Amino acid sequence: MTTIKYFLSLTVLIALASKAYAIHCYQCDASENPKCGEYFEPDDNMKVDCSKIPAPFYSTYILGRNANATGCVKRMLQKLTGDPYIARSCFYGDFANPNSGCEKDQQSGFTKQVSCFACSGDFCNSSTATGPILMTILGFLVMCRIFS
Repeated sequence: MTTIKYFLSLTVLIALASKAYAIHCYQCDASENPKCGEYFEPDDNMKVDCSKIPAPFYSTYILGRNANATGCVKRMLQKLTGDPYIARSCFYGDFANPNSGCEKDQQSGFTKQVSCFACSGDFCNSSTATGPILMTILGFLVMCRIFS
């Protein structure tokens, strides 16, 4: 019985360590690659290990710390002379206040940020997932029907 407890503890520890080790995200820019747009077509060239991507300027020089990525981000940006486009990358902000991480991670003074969605799972910055939301609503309606 003790061997099983040690084995389970080790398995949980390995699972947690691998999850905490590094986040993986899609990194691309629809202004350069149309597959990165709203109708996202991911490929292996877009996948990055965020621990191997240098932290952005604001994190290392302005805040004075070498931050690790905490998640992924999908931004809608707009150049001053163009249409909005989507950019996906690693997120270096704080999930308690994701807007601050989004604001500080803007790419240049010539780009306006229209929206920002930060998430914490591997490759979570793909297209917006409506499946879980629809399943939750459907499940709620079924439960209402059963208990009414």
